[in-house]
Amino acid sequence: FVFSINCIYRIAIIIIIMAKATVPMTAEMQQLANDPNFIVEFAVGDPVPELVPQDRKSGIKFSGVYFEKTKRYIMKRARMSKEDVRIFDYETGHVVMVSHHPGKDPYAEFDPLGLNDSGDQHKVQGGEWESACDVTSRDHRMQNFKIRPKHMSRHGRQYIRRPNDETLMNVAKMGKLETQSMRPHFEVCNEQSDDRVYTIIADMMERTFTIKNEQGDDVAQVAKTGKAIIQTA
Repeated sequence: FVFSINCIYRIAIIIIIMAKATVPMTAEMQQLANDPNFIVEFAVGDPVPELVPQDRKSGIKFSGVYFEKTKRYIMKRARMSKEDVRIFDYETGHVVMVSHHPGKDPYAEFDPLGLNDSGDQHKVQGGEWESACDVTSRDHRMQNFKIRPKHMSRHGRQYIRRPNDETLMNVAKMGKLETQSMRPHFEVCNEQSDDRVYTIIADMMERTFTIKNEQGDDVAQVAKTGKAIIQTA
């Protein structure tokens, strides 16, 4: 694994704090002190996660596409646009979905400089993350959706919506007091409610993002490649 200097520095500070601590440690800090394997997972994520198969009736339902074995996809930024991201099927190499600027499908028109769709209807006001985008399906089994930020939000809440503006789910960062963890946590809630369905836990380097259900099962994992870590360090 490639460790950044910043990550090593933070882990060293945490270990020093634990060594000198006179207050009760959190469950995460106790695990860091007693489990060497967890130190690696804490720093760079679990390299070989054991994903637990899920019942079709559980979780948040969207397109209704299911697989009998673990499915893998690759997200890759397009060369001709800093905004477009392509999602490929790992097995076939086919483009499954495309994330792009609101209202502009790169497969429908070629505009890498962003000269079109610059009107007010495509501008997003507010939002902590400013990650507004449309995701267009290239697979007939999957549906289009769009991501829009909440206008005023402490934790950068994002709404994932169908093309008709029906909210499917929302994602927001969780506070460290709530999680009792030094690692970044995010919650995925049903529709516009606060009913948490999944929790996303990142490692300290944010190399991996592990998605867990309410039972604590690892449902999915998003991981950066070694090349991506070096390019974004």
